[in-house]
Amino acid sequence: MAKKELLPEDTLIVFGKIPVGEYRKYFVQAIGEEITSGAGDMNFQNWLFTQGGKTLKEAAEEYFHPLGHEKMEEFLTEKRFDTVSGPDKEFIIAFDKAISDHGYDFGGAIHAGHSWGSRLMIIYGKTGTKSRPCPARIWIKEDGILFQIYFTNIGAHREYIEAAPAYIKEVFTGYNENRRCKSCRSKCGPKEYTIDGQFISVCRDAPFWFENPSVEKLPDYMGLLSEFYPRKN
Repeated sequence: MAKKELLPEDTLIVFGKIPVGEYRKYFVQAIGEEITSGAGDMNFQNWLFTQGGKTLKEAAEEYFHPLGHEKMEEFLTEKRFDTVSGPDKEFIIAFDKAISDHGYDFGGAIHAGHSWGSRLMIIYGKTGTKSRPCPARIWIKEDGILFQIYFTNIGAHREYIEAAPAYIKEVFTGYNENRRCKSCRSKCGPKEYTIDGQFISVCRDAPFWFENPSVEKLPDYMGLLSEFYPRKN
């Protein structure tokens, strides 16, 4: 049986398209067996997850010469973010600053995207905790970004939502019967609430997207986050 060739060095790291084992073979040759040391393959997989959007060559070179980024604006200068528009970069930087002031950060790492057609993913978690509860994510696609906030107990915030600008309220009211739990047959425990007298049932796993996020809308996004995730002293 012919030996399978290694992936080309210009292969982009994208989860779900190429088996992790194929990436592993390349990096074992380029870096050495040390890449799989520590906690075993899961250790390698966690590292690989932070290399999304880079080529195999770029990831291998940076393994030996870490870039040492700390701030979001430093990450956004990397080649893998070249497809992100200026306005989208401005929003990411502004949101990163605002949510950091609220007690959350991106953990100093950009991750490989794995859903919604994304290449990269920015995960925000609570600082000072091991579990890092996540209130928001930014998914980076080839043609733009998706801004997502996670909500629970929506009904308790009805008055706030009803008084919010249209581009905030529509995220909660834009769901219809097509988003009811069909695939899981209501076994997931749907999110159910009433806004302006309209009863809405949303699959637990259905994402709440904010269309065309911008710096101008940021104060309302942060107001919404503060409503659902009040900062505790």
